[in-house]
Amino acid sequence: MDNLNTIKQALKGQSIYRVLSQQYLKKYCPELSDEVIDLAGGGKNNYFACLNLKNARYRNTDIKQKSGVDIVLDLTKPLPLSDNSFDAALLFNCLYIFEKPVDVLGEIHRILKKDGELLLISPFVFNEAPEPNDFWRFTSQGLQEILRKAGFEEIAIIAFGERFTVCLSVLNKFLFLKFLRPFFYLTAIFLDKLVPKGIKKNHPLPLGYLAIARK
Repeated sequence: MDNLNTIKQALKGQSIYRVLSQQYLKKYCPELSDEVIDLAGGGKNNYFACLNLKNARYRNTDIKQKSGVDIVLDLTKPLPLSDNSFDAALLFNCLYIFEKPVDVLGEIHRILKKDGELLLISPFVFNEAPEPNDFWRFTSQGLQEILRKAGFEEIAIIAFGERFTVCLSVLNKFLFLKFLRPFFYLTAIFLDKLVPKGIKKNHPLPLGYLAIARK
């Protein structure tokens, strides 16, 4: 992991979840080209700098019109977008708010071109966050299943975080002194590495998952 980046983001007040999910996205993000749609980007995506968008035409969406939003969408309804119209779609930290996540993923599958990719980030250990709803926390197997049901075939699920960063994430609201956060973050990340591989394999406890799925 990028220790310098971890320190910078910790001092800015970013949660350990945000820090790790962004670093994993930057590490594993494929090169995105042509038409890319950021679903629920909100006009300003904190993950933007982690994306490989050098050859892409990027469009940001949100449920409301605001600065930086190119397309207004309600993801709980059929999308007013043509079939096979995008080369990649991004869905970060919002899958848990949908009562019918398979339907949402099915619509994303529909608007992707053949061989189009979906990049999805979803928390596993996280406080309830009604926006206005909060229905789900998905395991890796759960993500595999709903992506498969939505029509995706090639699916990679990448876990980030482990027991110590999970504990730190739970205590995040109590870390009042920002200048101490880099120490706590770096220590927790180091201790995660000491968790035995057998435990990580058989009883994983990640902060969340990055999923990359191909149509």
